[in-house]
Amino acid sequence: MNRFSLSPGAILVLALIYFFGGFKNLAAIITAVSVHEAGHAAAISIFGGKVKTLRFDYSGLCMSGFGAYSSACEVIILLAGPAAGLALALVSSMLGNLTTNGFLLYTAGISLVLTVYNMLPALPLDGGRALLIIIQRFTEAKIAERIMQCMSIITALVLALIGIYSHNTQAGAAFLAASVCLLIAQI
Repeated sequence: MNRFSLSPGAILVLALIYFFGGFKNLAAIITAVSVHEAGHAAAISIFGGKVKTLRFDYSGLCMSGFGAYSSACEVIILLAGPAAGLALALVSSMLGNLTTNGFLLYTAGISLVLTVYNMLPALPLDGGRALLIIIQRFTEAKIAERIMQCMSIITALVLALIGIYSHNTQAGAAFLAASVCLLIAQI
């Protein structure tokens, strides 16, 4: 890897997570995000590429790799992160239940939520990026990008509606925040 960058926005997000959620929240999120990115890195390596940069900003941890990949390989690389996150959720859940370890159970929940969110059909999430590559196999790149932009906005609006519907819960605020992040990404 040639470069790692940590933005002031990332530091602020980490500080807010620690301030409002404590060390357990912060550790679970860092674990889930690290395993997710390790899944991407492993797939990049399997296909003969190398991780070029690792960027941590307000929206999360993002990596870029270099290598010549087919569309199928790119989709596999994109889905490897969520697959690793799902594996972490399953293993943490099983071990947490066997040992009654609250941290493992909490990590399982965080990892599952991040995995499901990351698989939504919206850009710039992994699910949206993988779907864009698949759609590009059947139509021109500009049309595929337009389809995904519309799909991303629809996904964000659905999240906003869920957030409004569940406004009396903590989940409502999370859905609204997720929808705002996705809408901002479309600008």
